[in-house]
Amino acid sequence: MTDTSAAMPTLTIAILSSQCLVWVGLQKILEGSATVPMVVHPYPGRTSDLLCAQSQPDVVILDLEVERDALSTLKQIREAAPISKIVLLCGLADQDRTREAFAAGVDGIILKVQPPEVVLAVIEALYAAAKPQAAMERDSAEKMGSGPAFTKQVESDPPQPAWPEALTEREREIIRLVGQGLSNKDIAYKLSISDSTVRHHMTSIFDKVGVPNRQKLLVHAHHVRATPV
Repeated sequence: MTDTSAAMPTLTIAILSSQCLVWVGLQKILEGSATVPMVVHPYPGRTSDLLCAQSQPDVVILDLEVERDALSTLKQIREAAPISKIVLLCGLADQDRTREAFAAGVDGIILKVQPPEVVLAVIEALYAAAKPQAAMERDSAEKMGSGPAFTKQVESDPPQPAWPEALTEREREIIRLVGQGLSNKDIAYKLSISDSTVRHHMTSIFDKVGVPNRQKLLVHAHHVRATPV
């Protein structure tokens, strides 16, 4: 098999959390991804180190539960690394602060209770935006028959799942936002539509994709990440 890894830029990820188990766990999940090469740099409670770093990370994961002034930190990151994507890591009890941070401009949200597949799905949903050239090179490699980078191709492998053609453009847009970890209310705010309209679209999406809930949808998105929504 042709080695296409040299053509794929590494996705650099900074984790802002003072909880050792959090960044060690995330580092293991992300650097173990077989699809996108990732290098994780933990910044345990040292936001200043990140802001002074010579190279900007592609993605910054901010732990909301240990960050007292998240809005101020978000603003500082935006100013120091304007092209970096910011993903919020939060708990179920942080809904109010999460909404404030979302309004301040985070690009994705990950709940600490979500499984590794969902964490990868959220990060990979931001991959094309963070590394557009890498996505173009990956698509080019597929068209040339060399297969997606970092994925072992075996002739006996079953066909990979894909998104149903019956999905509308609005439903595909909502799937992309779900892939960024946004809740129904956040999606409604983002698209300027009502919560009930989002729920209606989600029901239709579940039916067409063949999944029972949002988490299964994210897992499905992780499996079909090479196929754009």
